[in-house]
Amino acid sequence: MRTTAAMLLAAGALGVAAGAAATASDTPWNGWESLRLKARKMLFFTGSVEMTQRREGDVRVLETATHARFFGATLARSFTVTRLDAHTGRPLELTSRSAKSGRHYRFDAAGYTVRKLSPVYGADAPIERWAVTSQVRHAYPEAAPGAAAPVVYDYYGMILEIGNAGLERPGDEARFLVATSSGVKGYRIRVGEQRASSRTFRDLRDGGKRSVTVRELRLRIIPEDPDDDEGFLKMEGETELWIESGSGTLLEISGKIPRVPGRVEIEIESIG
Repeated sequence: MRTTAAMLLAAGALGVAAGAAATASDTPWNGWESLRLKARKMLFFTGSVEMTQRREGDVRVLETATHARFFGATLARSFTVTRLDAHTGRPLELTSRSAKSGRHYRFDAAGYTVRKLSPVYGADAPIERWAVTSQVRHAYPEAAPGAAAPVVYDYYGMILEIGNAGLERPGDEARFLVATSSGVKGYRIRVGEQRASSRTFRDLRDGGKRSVTVRELRLRIIPEDPDDDEGFLKMEGETELWIESGSGTLLEISGKIPRVPGRVEIEIESIG
């Protein structure tokens, strides 16, 4: 299964020395527009995740760009655009593309449609010019009698929603339903650890480096289907996220990438 993890968030605008605790007014956790995470130094491996978000009226737009190379060869290079209802967090549309293939999801009240795409005019052509190679419709799961209809997220919308899931201490767990190309799949997100940690990053608003003390939670992202292929950098199996505990914004991701020995760790580099 491939997940990765995602990545959204962390850290920012303090004029305090390394190790000093950040106050709510100093931190950018809830207002970032651009976020970059970079792989820790590994022999022959480089990787990064970049995320941007903006509002367009009642729509929240999240864009991601990921890149991983090992011994100079590209292992993963992909781009996504997620459009969400800015008030409810429900997905409206998702487009993902790599050098060889793409997918387009369109969501409505009853389910979603997935079109698989091929870059017949090259990977850099506008997605509207990619050829549709297949199309399939998936219905949302039926609600239990007397229960509200379940919310189905796309993978990146799930990452954004983690901060609203009530995860506060080790042992807390939430379950999300995620739209994939083969149907709706379950993900369990479990808090494994909490800690205070010093994070250093570049504040893109003034270009300066900042070091702050952050209260963090370590989350285990556990797909219920081991063959699922959603997420960042083609990570396989269970992945881990470190998030800022108050907002749920992402500080670090770790997981296993095919053909790369050991676990890869991607951590916050800049935010603004």
